[in-house]
Amino acid sequence: MANPFEDGRDGGGVLDPAANPFRPGMGRIPPDFGGRDEALLRAKVVVDQLGALVAPEFVLYRGVRGVGKTALLAYVRQRAHDADLLTIHLEADRDDASLEVARETILRDAAPLLDGLDKKLGRTLAAVQVAGTGVRLRDKGPPGATFESLIADVATLAGRTARGVLLTVDEVHEAGDLMLKPLLRAAHRAAQDELPFGVLLSGLPNAAENLFVEGQTYTERLARVDLGLLDRRGTADAIDRPFARVADCHVDELVVDAVHDGSGGYPWFVQLWGEALWDLATDPDRIELPVARAAGARVQLRVHDFYEGRWRRVPTGRATLLVVALAEQGGEAGMGELLEAIEVTHQAASPARRSLLDLGLCWSPTRGRLAFSVPGFASWILRTRPDRN
Repeated sequence: MANPFEDGRDGGGVLDPAANPFRPGMGRIPPDFGGRDEALLRAKVVVDQLGALVAPEFVLYRGVRGVGKTALLAYVRQRAHDADLLTIHLEADRDDASLEVARETILRDAAPLLDGLDKKLGRTLAAVQVAGTGVRLRDKGPPGATFESLIADVATLAGRTARGVLLTVDEVHEAGDLMLKPLLRAAHRAAQDELPFGVLLSGLPNAAENLFVEGQTYTERLARVDLGLLDRRGTADAIDRPFARVADCHVDELVVDAVHDGSGGYPWFVQLWGEALWDLATDPDRIELPVARAAGARVQLRVHDFYEGRWRRVPTGRATLLVVALAEQGGEAGMGELLEAIEVTHQAASPARRSLLDLGLCWSPTRGRLAFSVPGFASWILRTRPDRN
């Protein structure tokens, strides 16, 4: 085979691989958020209101892994930055029990609000203290109390400096009440004071559910937007529009059908399909069914590697037994059914269950139930039976 650097070849298809707009990968911004019109509209309203110095509602995006939650937050931060809003981003971490990392991140990202801070104003802040030429956090006691005061200070500074602030928090199911309660309490008070401080959150489908069940006042302004699998129209938009925009290339309806059926509408897999269709295109003006068949063969290998990688993370012993039993139950089941299937007591299986949750392989839809955190994993296990290899 000739050296592609020497003979000028740049791929197997007729479209420039360097211009391929599709970006498979967890958390990467796709070339088009097909099927996410409502989610984007919610975020745009928040950004527009912050730009107008109006207190917006808070939005929580929920869904299984790979449906675009992290990518959506990243995209909205870009648009907010373009609108001259100050953006702050946190990734919730259950190991940050003292909230030290979260507090330091907020203090760092909020630095532009503190430039030239008036000393008189500085004395009114609850958590932020001017120390010589810099700033630091006052010692306010419990981590949650200090965190809540810090959020309140940032909202206050947003109002005083007339600059909207957007805080995004990813993986909020990891945060627990330690972070969410003080965050939402402070944000709710900021909204009552009409301060331009916005919050976008994302997490698994059960994220913050206990707060809604409790009916706390601070959830009144928190809207839930569930991100599921794409319908056919969403898949079509996610595939069609990037080809049309970047290459002025048309994708046949039969190809869209193949992508939707092959991906199951799972956004991460749709991106895999888009990437493969682009790389294997034989006509610069049209993507037809033979290309889709070739792309499907490539995608199958990538999907297999994806699931196999998740399987390799499953701990041996009872965790493996739980995973196989869960697959046999269709990917979601009550713990009672699973324990009966593997003939293990609840106490004996508890560490294995916790390890699956901690590793992000499973999540708990409701108390006493377990489910895989990515779609299709159950059918892959039953089809390949990796537990027997």
